[in-house]
Amino acid sequence: MSCSICKSRTVNITNRIVRDFGLYSQYTQVCGGVVVYNNFIKNEQHGKSISYAADTNWGGKWVEAMEAREVKEAFHSELADAFRKGIHSDVQVKPSSGPYIRAHRVLLATRSEILKNMLESDWCKAAPEDSISLPDFSHEELDTFLEFLCFGDLPTEKFQKHCITLLTAADKYDIGDLQKFSEQQLIKQLNSSNALKILEISDVVSNETIKLAALKLIVQQHKEIVLAPSFNVFAKKNPHLATEVARAALTYPTEKKI
Repeated sequence: MSCSICKSRTVNITNRIVRDFGLYSQYTQVCGGVVVYNNFIKNEQHGKSISYAADTNWGGKWVEAMEAREVKEAFHSELADAFRKGIHSDVQVKPSSGPYIRAHRVLLATRSEILKNMLESDWCKAAPEDSISLPDFSHEELDTFLEFLCFGDLPTEKFQKHCITLLTAADKYDIGDLQKFSEQQLIKQLNSSNALKILEISDVVSNETIKLAALKLIVQQHKEIVLAPSFNVFAKKNPHLATEVARAALTYPTEKKI
């Protein structure tokens, strides 16, 4: 029988009860790793089901979407390879320590108006081999920074390791996407065990959005955080932040957790 998804494959059909959906199905078929139950599909990797009963052409649309996704992933893979190998790079970026990193002027210029002005300055044009110095970064931090500029995303472990540097760079070079990404990542990671640390980070980089989220969590989970012995150490090290926590306790309700 022809596949109801792509119309070009022959699939095996068996009668059985689909217990995990809580419904009875007349048949089951498999196409491209997706299990299809009548007008329902289940992605075996993510365990999600979607109803396409109202769409008579859902199979073709699904195949088109998968093909578009594959093209996009291949494009990003090629871009990543070009970035890491410095293919057709036209500027050298010098960190505070370590060797230059090859980069692309158009990438830097389109991500930051400040970097664009630096690249267009007479100093940069006069530098040997079109180089630019960014002493805010170590070699590893600069590599991570450039990776974000290229892809707009970072692995969690890389971000956690360099979050202070990245937040500072987002503010200094006026990169809104990096600032928003950093805020979202830190707020997402907020919990009772790291709230004080993230509050410190927000203070170092002067980010009020992160500071507000951290203060709310600390107040709402004060029994776990403020009453713990570790808070005394934090207060001695950061008396101004301890004062902000006390003020926040008078502002934010404590009965709900965020």
